[in-house]
Amino acid sequence: MSKIQQYQEEMNQSIDEIIEKAKTLPEEVIRWKPSAEEWSIMEILCHVEEVIGYWTRELVRVIQAGGTEWGRGLQDEARLAAVRQADQRAVSDVIQGIEQARRFANEQFASLSDADLALEAPHRNPKFGIKPMTFLVEHFITEHLANHNKQIERNSKKYESQQKA
Repeated sequence: MSKIQQYQEEMNQSIDEIIEKAKTLPEEVIRWKPSAEEWSIMEILCHVEEVIGYWTRELVRVIQAGGTEWGRGLQDEARLAAVRQADQRAVSDVIQGIEQARRFANEQFASLSDADLALEAPHRNPKFGIKPMTFLVEHFITEHLANHNKQIERNSKKYESQQKA
């Protein structure tokens, strides 16, 4: 199995788990915020929907350019807007959006090779420096989705604990 196929499999597994949890949790749990600083599961889902497409487009853009500055900060407007709009969105629409983002990412990944992922380019944040595109995929797609999957699990457990208290 190629490295790109492995990443694709990891991404799809995390997305499957995220969607399954979202489909089985009651809406009140999905919309509940553990604290003012933490995201609700709905905000996480909206972020996941946006982030899959963003990082996939960024990956392809950098590869097609043969290496160029890449990345974004935590204050990126598209990132913030996705989370900000969570209260106005239906859970089913966001799940559909995640599925669409997955299809897009899978199509793009299928067009890439392991050699493409070896390309190195500078991140906009100097702390990351020059990294290969494997770093982009591992850190900002596969690990990122796995971490949000764990975050959804933690939020649902916090909700359950609060209800028992």
